[in-house]
Amino acid sequence: MRAWDKNSRAVTAVFVTAAVIAAGASAAWSDTEGSAGSAPAPTATVSATPEPTLDPTLTAEPEPTAAPAPSASPTPSVSPTTAPVAALPAAGAGASTAPAVYRDAVPLTMRSAASTRALSASSAAAAKRAAAKKAAAKRAAAAKLASVRAAAIKAPARVPSGGLVCRGSGGAGAAEQRVKAIGAAINSYRKSHGLRTLRVSRSTTLVNHAKRMATTGGIWHSGRDNIVACVSDDSARTMVRAWAHSAPHKAQMLRRGVTRMTVGGAVNDGWLFGAVRFL
Repeated sequence: MRAWDKNSRAVTAVFVTAAVIAAGASAAWSDTEGSAGSAPAPTATVSATPEPTLDPTLTAEPEPTAAPAPSASPTPSVSPTTAPVAALPAAGAGASTAPAVYRDAVPLTMRSAASTRALSASSAAAAKRAAAKKAAAKRAAAAKLASVRAAAIKAPARVPSGGLVCRGSGGAGAAEQRVKAIGAAINSYRKSHGLRTLRVSRSTTLVNHAKRMATTGGIWHSGRDNIVACVSDDSARTMVRAWAHSAPHKAQMLRRGVTRMTVGGAVNDGWLFGAVRFL
């Protein structure tokens, strides 16, 4: 049996003090021989005042960690001051699919109404222009026809024997005019003398005769008329006054026993030529 001396027990006590204190109990030591049947070794209970020792399980204080940086606040979006209106994206390969938004835009319904009104006004203006163009073409055609008819009139190069020259008149461009005006002026003269008015009708023969006289620049009887005249102011009333100053012509206008008159008239460069027959 191993003997325990005083010094050994003291050293052993120092190393086991911490274990004994932590457990809160006394430590029992035993040592036996390896051989079977040997007597148990005596136990010794040691109680000694331990030297202060450091706590074997020291824990380091954690280093202060830096506070996380505050995240930036999202930039607030600015709301439009007026209700936005979406416009369709432009067509094409690179066109964006997101609609463009325009501020202070006119609503689509208002744009549609304005477009409709503009279209109606445009259509009305176009129709008016077309009507004016058609009327102008009609007038041009009538003037051309009158010119052709005037050219067809074979007027003498000079005033026939027995006729009178209307100085300053004549030339191309004679056209039918004032047929009704001449008849109305004669009826007004008859009425002023207490006579009945006559029915007035246009005579193609007398119209052509008036054109010939206007082209030649003088007046003469055609054999189908009773009175003829020319005046430089293109006035039917002036023509009737001229007839009234000639006794034979005045007598024709105031004839009794007649019911109608046929009239022909033409103008050329401001001159009026007339021929009348009473029936």
